[in-house]
Amino acid sequence: MLISLSRKFIFVANLKSASSSIERALGSYAEFKVTQTQYGKHDELTAISKKFHWIKKYVPLEEFYIFGVIRDPIDFILSLYNFHTREGFDGKRHSSKGLSFDQFWEVWCGKSWQTRPQHRRFVDRTGKFQMNHIVRFAELNQQFPALCSRIGVTAQLGHANISPDVLSRGDLTEEQISRIKVRYTDDYKFIDNLPRDI
Repeated sequence: MLISLSRKFIFVANLKSASSSIERALGSYAEFKVTQTQYGKHDELTAISKKFHWIKKYVPLEEFYIFGVIRDPIDFILSLYNFHTREGFDGKRHSSKGLSFDQFWEVWCGKSWQTRPQHRRFVDRTGKFQMNHIVRFAELNQQFPALCSRIGVTAQLGHANISPDVLSRGDLTEEQISRIKVRYTDDYKFIDNLPRDI
């Protein structure tokens, strides 16, 4: 999560959607940045609105350019599975190492806050903030230069916190893919009507 008063932008960090890469690229332009999950890195827009309501003393809320990245739900779930097979999670409740995809889907995803639908992250239920632009993850490399131009900065997008390649779409059955699509129906509807402003 990044908030820049000087450049008037807010970056809402979605899970497994290049948030670490964007934070590294744009962090030097932000007066406030949270890069660790336990401190609010992945706060939803509502939480940001509540925690940082005081920033309106310095910048009118409507002047902020607010953006984020959303991922196709199938790729989102696969990235969560793959990421949590890393050694750093060994022995921890978040580890997915050794789980079949069905075990991961039925047990891990059933308990973890990380699998909440992505579109909820980009809605401010207080009504104070509204997203200006949401990038499809698959289009991020192409859109990043225009995004930088929109907020008036110069930055290069690198790659950080990459998930290992353990499972891919080709490893999933049609039934598994269908279950993901059903659970994330609202994410797909949201993706079809993303706010676009670059």
